[in-house]
Amino acid sequence: MAALPRPHRSMLSKQPGLLPGHRGAQPSDVSYDRNARATTNAGTLMGSHARRRGRIAAGPEFREEAWVTFTQKAPTHETDVVELVKPLLGNVIELLAVGTVYDASVELLIEALSNNPSLFTPETNEVLEILLKSPWAAEYYQRMTDGDFTFDSIQFAQLLLAFAEARMPLLIQNCHADSSEILSHLCDLLLAQGYPVVEDRIFVPLVEFWSSFAETIPDHLSVDDSEEEPWKAPAYTLLMKACSNAWQKITYPPSAAVADWDSNDRAGFADSRKDVVDLLQSVYALVGPQLLGRFAATVLLSLKDAAWLRLEAAVYCLGGLADCCQVDDRCDSFLASVFHSKLFTILRDGRATVPTRTQQTCLQLIELYTEYFERNPALLPPALELLFSSLGNEAMASVASKSILRLCSSCRAHLHTDIDAFLAEYARVVSQQQLDCVTSERTIGALSSVAQAIASPPQRYLQYGRILEFIEMDLRKCQRLSMQKGDDSDLLQLVCLDTSPEENPSLHMALKVLRCLAGMGKGVQTPAENAINLEHEKQPAVLYDDVLPQLQRRIVTVIVELQKMFPNSSEITEQICHVLRTGFSESEAGPFVLPPSEVAQYLTSHSFATPRVGLFISTACSFTSSVQGKNSQQGILSAVLSWVIGLLRQFPYDNTGAAVGASQIDISAEPEVAQNAMEISSRILTKDPSVILHIQPAEMAEFFFFFALQALDGNEPLPKAAAAEFWVCAISADEITPR
Repeated sequence: MAALPRPHRSMLSKQPGLLPGHRGAQPSDVSYDRNARATTNAGTLMGSHARRRGRIAAGPEFREEAWVTFTQKAPTHETDVVELVKPLLGNVIELLAVGTVYDASVELLIEALSNNPSLFTPETNEVLEILLKSPWAAEYYQRMTDGDFTFDSIQFAQLLLAFAEARMPLLIQNCHADSSEILSHLCDLLLAQGYPVVEDRIFVPLVEFWSSFAETIPDHLSVDDSEEEPWKAPAYTLLMKACSNAWQKITYPPSAAVADWDSNDRAGFADSRKDVVDLLQSVYALVGPQLLGRFAATVLLSLKDAAWLRLEAAVYCLGGLADCCQVDDRCDSFLASVFHSKLFTILRDGRATVPTRTQQTCLQLIELYTEYFERNPALLPPALELLFSSLGNEAMASVASKSILRLCSSCRAHLHTDIDAFLAEYARVVSQQQLDCVTSERTIGALSSVAQAIASPPQRYLQYGRILEFIEMDLRKCQRLSMQKGDDSDLLQLVCLDTSPEENPSLHMALKVLRCLAGMGKGVQTPAENAINLEHEKQPAVLYDDVLPQLQRRIVTVIVELQKMFPNSSEITEQICHVLRTGFSESEAGPFVLPPSEVAQYLTSHSFATPRVGLFISTACSFTSSVQGKNSQQGILSAVLSWVIGLLRQFPYDNTGAAVGASQIDISAEPEVAQNAMEISSRILTKDPSVILHIQPAEMAEFFFFFALQALDGNEPLPKAAAAEFWVCAISADEITPR
């Protein structure tokens, strides 16, 4: 309003509610109709004034924005109103080059392009495109290329992107002609000076634009392969160039420069790399393995030039395409050129010269291409040799152990003949230094999965015993620490990188032992995809009948000893439950498939005072599903149910606010116990309804159903939901149970 000459201002001010956002505006339908009737006059006045650019004072209030907002809220049938406002945008585009109104003009255009692109006519689009190709725009392109990301430069970039996104289909279909210049600018800006997010504020939106560009192309491809669109080849060329520019931009600077970044800068830069991977995956869907081939060639060139930072970025991008190549054997030749190169040798022998981040990314690449190694088992020995040799390096141990676990688990059928060498290498590493908990857990799990693939049960159990020795060695160290007899070397080697100084060293070691035991339990599980070996099933069990029970006793001893040492630790309870669960899903005999009667006896030995006893109830719930055999099943289920009801009877009562003579169980005292008790009851009811429908003695049954009603009527949401599920099962079971 202030931008208009005084006579025009006076005229408009006499129209109450005419200007949207004006304090005299009326939000009613009457106000809208009045605005609509006045649009012609207002539009003419605004357009007339906007064209008189020379008379605009510095910092005017730009009211066209209010009119654009007004048209966005107009009913769909009011096309006349929208048509009358459209010419204003042409005036706004002309005002972009006027410095005093640049901010208001560019914001208005970005808003209109993003939310209401239909306001732009072919003529106004053409005017804006010409402006974006003009010397005025070229100055902004150059400034951003040189690393100038001031507010007005970012506004210009946002305008360029909003225009390109609004006209995406036309840009795609004309990228070989009129649109090529705009798209070239969008591509070149990916290489602007400055690190993404840290300095370059437009890199991520540019990458997202090119991802959308790639994902939109299939919508415009002809279904008739005999005729290729003239724009297809130029579009693919632009995408390949965008990928090339983008990946170079996400190369990390030297570590000294990264050290100066704050946490937001580091997180933002890391996220920008993920955005580039998304772009690469979208482009791969169009161009195929040739994109992978470019990165493979860059890896080899970087190795030759010892360009470690460039190598890291290229390997990162190569890893980002792993999901695209899992079942595409056309990629194997490119991958072979990388994995048959000197990469492993350089990483193993040149650790002093190769930056840590580069080593980590290369080790991660092995894990990402596990399927390739499974198809090419000849490469497994050098890969695993490199990985095992990296376990002793604190900076590499986590990444190396993760890759070891993935390779050994997936390729166990090719590796079981090398189990002795793997165990010897692991023994060498742990004799020199104490590995952190995560690394130990993963490596134990990897070794166990390799041993699981051994066909001969005696040999398999022998290797299980050797793996268990590593865990028992840590148990003895834990016992020494608990009795304060551990030497200084024990304490120095104990603490993981993420351990707080206040943590109990012996408890930390105990948790490590149980985590490794759980890792072993997962490793020895039979892979779901493995077929049943009938010949193996027919082998006589006499020769190794006592070996398996011995292994099981050793495992139980570890569990019992640690629980005795830390009877009040809820963390110990949680880890013990993880160990027990590893055997429940197995259908064949194994070291963690403990006798059901012994498992039931162990679980039911815990009282209400046991820390996190609800976890044992939850574990018992999983256990009841694994119990087979009608004769033994009913006895075990009855024992477990009686134990659960015994725990429930120890809940306190809350008579506050209760009616005279009524008793209210305080479910909130242990909601975890109440919830898991209801869930295991539903499980038992589903498995064998007779167990729960004929609870003896009668007072036990009476209390149990009373508790279930109290939980249903209570305020604790999780026990309430579990109780509701129980009553649904109970009603269903009662309907089908013979009287």
